[in-house]
Amino acid sequence: MSDAKRILIGDDEPTYREYLERFLIRGGLEVRTAETGAKAIEHAREFTPDLLLADWMLRCDMHGIEIAEAIRNQRPELRILLMTRFPTADLQAEMTTIGIDGLLEKPFALGDLSKAISAALPN
Repeated sequence: MSDAKRILIGDDEPTYREYLERFLIRGGLEVRTAETGAKAIEHAREFTPDLLLADWMLRCDMHGIEIAEAIRNQRPELRILLMTRFPTADLQAEMTTIGIDGLLEKPFALGDLSKAISAALPN
C-alpha cells in the first residue's frame, strides 16, 4: 500500500483537470478527478482523499464549497483548496467560515499549487 497523499480534483474544464492531474501524478501523488460535484462526492467515498482541490464555480450541480462541505461531513480531517478566477470578499468570508485551507487564483503557476498543497498537507 502506498503512503502517497491522495488528491481529488473537482473541475468542469477537462483540459485544466487533466493538466493538474498529470502534474500531481508526476509529483508522486495519487489523484482522482471529477467533472461534477456529484462525481467528486462519489469518488471521495471510494478514494478517501487527503485533500480536495476544487473549482469554486463549476457549471454543474453544485459549486466547490458545497462539494467541500459534503465531503468534509464524511471526512472531517479533509484539507481543502479552492481554485477560482473570481476571488471576491464574499468568497473569502465563506471560506473562513467553512475552514477552507487555501485559495488559488486561476491561472496560477504550478509552483504556487505545489506550495499550497505542501502547506495544506504537512508531512
